[in-house]
Amino acid sequence: MQPLVVVILTLDEELNLPKALRSVGARAPVIVLDSGSSDSTQEIARAAGAELHVHQFVDYASQRNHALDLCRGRFRWVFFLDADEELSPPLWDELEAAIARDDLDGAYLRLEVWALGRCLTHGEYATSRVLRLLRPDVAVFRRGINERVDDRDMRVTVLKTRLIHRDLRPLADWFHKHVRYAQKEAQAYLDGVDRQRGLDGFNLRTKAGRTVGIRWLYNRLPLFVRPFAFHARALAQGAWLDGLAGAMHAGMHALWYPMLIDLLIYEQLQARRRQGDADRPG
Repeated sequence: MQPLVVVILTLDEELNLPKALRSVGARAPVIVLDSGSSDSTQEIARAAGAELHVHQFVDYASQRNHALDLCRGRFRWVFFLDADEELSPPLWDELEAAIARDDLDGAYLRLEVWALGRCLTHGEYATSRVLRLLRPDVAVFRRGINERVDDRDMRVTVLKTRLIHRDLRPLADWFHKHVRYAQKEAQAYLDGVDRQRGLDGFNLRTKAGRTVGIRWLYNRLPLFVRPFAFHARALAQGAWLDGLAGAMHAGMHALWYPMLIDLLIYEQLQARRRQGDADRPG
């Protein structure tokens, strides 16, 4: 088996994909798993020598699990790189050191997020981590939206060098993405997805395990109170120290987005209530 493959999930990423591919270069093979792009994403992937697969998108967890299926038996390690992200040379050095270890199953990375031309180093990005380096034979993604790996039994570490997140698409695309995500999150809430799961996967040792507990608590707060609690946390972490870019990002991601989720939930609850009243006999 080869030591490492970089997997990039795409949908209409012609603006971002070239820089993501350049950041990989010849240091590892690349699999691009596309979900039906209508722009030149697939042509860019082929021209760069990436292995291209097209798979219908259901949710992020199933898409990433399909990518893992493509890698099992071929690669010892998988690194999931978003199309709007970049690997720096120092991070490559850390990755190569990590995959040489026999006592690891995965590695978390911190993010270097750019917005409005400024690097955000405060707020939620002061401590946030994402599990991106994985052994495909032990990792399984769960939860369709904001997917995560249950890493309770995995041996994980945290790399020091941050993963660069720099989206070249206009802000309007980010806002539209929030709307799509909010619709899916609202439906998951109404369907009781997190409620049925409860604290399954909770532990204090890993980031994913702690996230299960935080989401469990969050979903027990009243609608329209939850977003302000989330936003207050971002402000307490110093999001405003990153100036306009930090305030904008915290306002959109930590207040507007969760508020939109609650509004969509409320709208559906009202519709169900009206339907129930209409179905009730005389």
